[in-house]
Amino acid sequence: MLRDAGQVGTAVRARAPREYPLYVAAGATIVLLGAAVDLNIAGGAASVVGTVLVVVALAVMVVTNGAYYLRYRKVRARSTPMRVEWALGLCAAAAYFALGTLLDGTIGFSFTLGGLVGAVPFLLWAQRLRRAA
Repeated sequence: MLRDAGQVGTAVRARAPREYPLYVAAGATIVLLGAAVDLNIAGGAASVVGTVLVVVALAVMVVTNGAYYLRYRKVRARSTPMRVEWALGLCAAAAYFALGTLLDGTIGFSFTLGGLVGAVPFLLWAQRLRRAA
């Protein structure tokens, strides 16, 4: 009976909600938005590619967060504190806009670089959550 209880416990933990895909999607969205801004600045056909990147980035966020809320929000609340999410967002926005604005004109893809630097906190937090699970 104890062995069966252990197997049930393992099965329940395996189906438990995972938060790390939310933060991976947020990091990917920030990178894609940075690339989209740079491509829109370039103009021409690159603007179409930039628009497609924005649509892809928003689709990634909607699908990832939508699946989480529909499937897992009913089971338990997220374990990441709200202050950590705000800190991650502020770090990403500061990196994105600081690098994008300060390096604009000196290198070709300054907003993409800002997006890459801004995505790092989200990806590190996702890695922490994945290891804790």
